[in-house]
Amino acid sequence: MKTRVFAGLLALAATVFASSVSAQQQGFYLGGAYGQTKLNACGDVRSVFAMFAGSSVSSCDDTDTGFKVFGGYQVNRNFAVELTYIDWGNISGAGRLVGIPVSISGDVTSFGIAAVGILPLNERLSLFGKAGLLSSKATATISGGGITSSDDSSDSELHVGAGAMFNLNERLIPLFSYYT
Repeated sequence: MKTRVFAGLLALAATVFASSVSAQQQGFYLGGAYGQTKLNACGDVRSVFAMFAGSSVSSCDDTDTGFKVFGGYQVNRNFAVELTYIDWGNISGAGRLVGIPVSISGDVTSFGIAAVGILPLNERLSLFGKAGLLSSKATATISGGGITSSDDSSDSELHVGAGAMFNLNERLIPLFSYYT
């Protein structure tokens, strides 16, 4: 599975809610992100279709809206453990496979776990770095000529990121970050 994501999704600001916990203390937190994703899958679809005579892709859209939900537990002022769920969005397309009109669809989702190192700069501002494992599942479906076929593939990779947290008050912490 070759799924590299152009991360408009992760460049957006995520809002983190900490239950009576500031960025400098221990406790649970929850957050999310929403934005545009690009799965970079249309090139792969065209390559597969090119292997068959009389086959072509007439349309392919691998840009969609995705979202991320994450939560964790801040063990102390310098360390947290975090779980993540990401829906990267969908791919859709149409074409001809050995002369038969077909439609193509697919989606990618991920689950991850990471360790988060936190460096408080003052009472309100902290920097963080994150490293963990992200496990992704891609599902693809092709339909045409009265037949539908689906395939799933899974992959795991390193999940890293860095960012800054600014504590507006004791309950609300906007999180600005970039992940790869």
